[in-house]
Amino acid sequence: MALALAAALPGCGSDEAAPKTKAPAKGEAPADPAQADAQALGAEVFDIMDRVVAYKASHQGRLPTSFRQAGIDTLTATTTRGLSRVGGDPQVTIRFRRMDGHQLESCSGTNVVIEQSMMNEGTFEVQCVVADGATRTFTVRRP
Repeated sequence: MALALAAALPGCGSDEAAPKTKAPAKGEAPADPAQADAQALGAEVFDIMDRVVAYKASHQGRLPTSFRQAGIDTLTATTTRGLSRVGGDPQVTIRFRRMDGHQLESCSGTNVVIEQSMMNEGTFEVQCVVADGATRTFTVRRP
């Protein structure tokens, strides 16, 4: 059932017109400057989601109600972190604290990022907000 859900969720609510940007191969510089921001934010989305899923596994299937409950900081030197839900699934959003030199404002992902990473040789998709407010989907590589 989880695999069927994982296969169905990436298409749910997606904007067919939104461009997707692929992750560059390891060691390769991205052609799109926003891809570097997506990689940095996406890696943090993956790391935090992994910790949220681990919390759920060790707390009888209950998700944390906040990052504080899970022992996760909401602020870092460069980012802020948010936890919400999409239906019954957790959603992690990572935002840059300062926009100077960045193409993206934030990137988000649900627990599907973990499943996609396992099925796609370490790559997964995150939805990001560009500085002008548009939303784009980026394919990034697991840290």
